[in-house]
Amino acid sequence: MDSGAGTAVGEYLLPVSRTPWPLLLDCHGSAADRRMSRAGEMFDEMPQEKRARIDAGAEDPPESSWAGLHADALGVVLRFLPCLADRARVRAVCRQWRDAARGRGVAPPLPLLVLPRFRFASLTPGGVLSAARRAWMPPGLDAGNACCVGSSDAWVVGAGQAGGECFIVNAFSHEVRRLPHLGTYDCSLRKVALSASPESAPDWIAVAFMIRWSRPELALWRPGMRSWRVCHHALFAGHIDIAFYQGKLYMLWKFTPCLFAFELGDDEHGVTISRMKDCFIEKLLPTTLGSTHELSCNMVEWHGRLLLIIRYYGGYQARHRVKVKVFVMDLSTNPSVLTEIHSFGSDCIFIGSGGCKSFPAGQHGGVEGDLIYFGPDHYNPHDAFVYSMRDGRTGPIFKPLPCVTHASERNLGFPVWLFPKE
Repeated sequence: MDSGAGTAVGEYLLPVSRTPWPLLLDCHGSAADRRMSRAGEMFDEMPQEKRARIDAGAEDPPESSWAGLHADALGVVLRFLPCLADRARVRAVCRQWRDAARGRGVAPPLPLLVLPRFRFASLTPGGVLSAARRAWMPPGLDAGNACCVGSSDAWVVGAGQAGGECFIVNAFSHEVRRLPHLGTYDCSLRKVALSASPESAPDWIAVAFMIRWSRPELALWRPGMRSWRVCHHALFAGHIDIAFYQGKLYMLWKFTPCLFAFELGDDEHGVTISRMKDCFIEKLLPTTLGSTHELSCNMVEWHGRLLLIIRYYGGYQARHRVKVKVFVMDLSTNPSVLTEIHSFGSDCIFIGSGGCKSFPAGQHGGVEGDLIYFGPDHYNPHDAFVYSMRDGRTGPIFKPLPCVTHASERNLGFPVWLFPKE
C-alpha cells in the first residue's frame, strides 16, 4: 500500500517469470445545415438548467406539419444516414422526431473519434472525419483538462492530469461513473480497457495501463472496490496494447509481437491477477519484413476471433510505411497457431490508443468495407490513415490532423474511437 497522503491505490507484486446523442454537428452542406451547426455550437454553451428544459421539450417550437411525419417513414430516412452528425440533425428538428427516432431498429451509425477536450468528429460515408465539435459534458467533470484513455460502446473513460480524477461518462445519456483516484502526481495513465460497458454487466472490470514513477504498471478495479489494485512485473513494457478476450486479459507489446495472457480472480481485496502465461507468438511470425523494419502491433476481436495487426515501417526516423499484415491467433492450442488473413469481408477495423474494435460497415449501403482505420497513439503520434486490405492503398482520415497539433493539447492524450448503438 502506498504511504503518501491521499493515495487510494493498493499494490500487488507479481512473481517474476516470463437524449440520446452527443451535441455535435458538422459545418458543411447547405445554408440550413450551417445554421443548424451554429445552433449546435450555441447549444453546447447552454447552462445545464436550460438544456434540461429543452431535453424535456418545454421550449419546443409550435408543432408544424413536419411533426406529423409517420415514425416508420422517419426510420426509412435514418437508414440512409449512416453518419451520426446527420442523424443528430434529423432528431434536432422537433421533439416528435426526436422521440420517433429512438429504437427504430436501424443499423448503428458510423463510429466517432473523441479528440482531446472531448471534441467529437463523426466518420462520414466517404471514409474521412467531419469537423470536430465540442460535446456537452455534465457539470462537475473537468472534461477540458482530462485525457480520453478508453471507450466501450458509448462510454468514454476520462482521466485527470497527474493522478487526478478518473471517470466513465456515457456520451449520449451523460451518466457518469466515478473511479478511484490514482493518487500520485507522477502518474501518466495511458489506456483503460473495460471488460464490458457499465450498463451491460454489473461486475465489469476496468484495467488501466499507466506509467508511474517512470515504471509501467497495470491497475485493476471493479465496482465495490475502494482503490485500484496495482500490479507490476518485469515484463510490463512502456508501450503495450491491452484487451479482454473470452474472459481473459491480454497484453501485447507494441514494438515486438510478444503476447501474454492473464487469468483474473478475486481475493479479500477485490479483483486480482491469478496467473500469467506467455503465448510465444513471436516465434510463429514470418521474418521476411520484421527483421529489417520497425513494427507497431495491435490486437482486436473480430467475429469471436482475436486478430494480431502489425504495421511494418521502413525505420523509426523516416516512418515510411511498408506494409500491414493481419493474423488470426488461435490460442486454444499448444503451441498457438497464427494464420494470416487478407480480408474482413464488408467489415472495418478501427485501431486507436483507447482500444480497437471491428465494425459492420456493410450494413450501410455505399460505405466501403475491408478497411483498417489507424488513429494516432503514443508510439505513432502523427500516423493517422486508412488502409485497404484489398489492394494495400492508404489514405488520410484527417484533413488536416485535428489533434496533437497544438502544444497545449499534447499532454491531453490521443483520440479514442467511440461506437454508438443508434
